[in-house]
Amino acid sequence: MADLVVTAANVKPGSDAVTRRGIAGEAITAGDSLFIAADNELELCENDLTAADAACVGVALNDAAALQPVEYAVTGTIDMGAILAIGQTYIVGAGAGSLAPEADAIAGEFTTVVGIATTTNILKLGILQSGVAHA
Repeated sequence: MADLVVTAANVKPGSDAVTRRGIAGEAITAGDSLFIAADNELELCENDLTAADAACVGVALNDAAALQPVEYAVTGTIDMGAILAIGQTYIVGAGAGSLAPEADAIAGEFTTVVGIATTTNILKLGILQSGVAHA
């Protein structure tokens, strides 16, 4: 399997989604996984750098240029604008801002669970920042 291929224009929160707002520390696209950087700006997660870079806090709901506002979902459901495998657990991927199936995790990558697919396009967020590198 590979990182999700997200159509940003189709990403939208479910009616039960809880959202927050922040300032983008770099260019962000709807559907990207985000972490809070040391300067309190939102940046793109990656599981192959550090535990901090993999510490996802939510999924972007809009595109934003650096230093522009971005809204992100922290819990609830989100239409990912991608084809999901029902019942599959999705984690922060190795690509900047990406999500990937849990089975794609390899040794040394930091595991952060983002959610589980409840339909072929809906992800139920259940973020768990383990801070642990995959064995």
